[in-house]
Amino acid sequence: MIKRAFSNDELSKLPNKGIEAQKIRALLMAYGTKYDFCRFYYSECFVFCEMSGSYVVAEIVEDLSDCALEELSDFLDFNGFTEIFCSEYLGRKLLQTLSRPFKKVNLMCFNADRICMSQPNIDRNPSLDEVFNILKSVFDIDYETWYVDMSHRVRHNIAKIRKLDNSVLVIQYDINGEVLLSQISTSPEFQNKGNASRLIKAVCAELSGRDIIIICEDKLVPFYNKIGFKKVSNKFIIR
Repeated sequence: MIKRAFSNDELSKLPNKGIEAQKIRALLMAYGTKYDFCRFYYSECFVFCEMSGSYVVAEIVEDLSDCALEELSDFLDFNGFTEIFCSEYLGRKLLQTLSRPFKKVNLMCFNADRICMSQPNIDRNPSLDEVFNILKSVFDIDYETWYVDMSHRVRHNIAKIRKLDNSVLVIQYDINGEVLLSQISTSPEFQNKGNASRLIKAVCAELSGRDIIIICEDKLVPFYNKIGFKKVSNKFIIR
């Protein structure tokens, strides 16, 4: 049976490793279980969270029964969603009952042997407005939604932002030796000058000793390969 969690103790089965688990854990650390717009759920087979219609689902058992999959599918279909982020295995299972579009993305991990020793002058505390102005030139994002969430995560030391010239990235979380880099962007007029590559390499050097991961679409795999990332698996995004 799927239940809503109202305390951290109810989510004790959340795995210590894995991007789905860490995404959930980062939200739990930032918001806790008290807010209605950010909800956490659990069952015998899953731990998952929902924020503004976007779900992240982590599996806590290897062999998922048809009953457990049906229950999760019915829950998601009944409550509605804008997006589900999950493993490829779970995504394929859910798509057997959820008639929704999806895309497959690449999970890539940085090769620690490619650490760059030269360190450019990185801004470690850029203003959020400055960062947003760069992001909006690349992504279709809403200012208020992004600002409220990002400022909260930064204030609670869950997320960190780094900037080099007109390139930015977000260290989405740094938990249990795993790091997720996201929202990597360069203003259009400054693209193809190597700024984003230098920024990513410098941040990877800063975070040396962790497993540093990014999520990207197929067209960006060659770019990240050149920097030192290697594909390790696929993830599904169902919409």
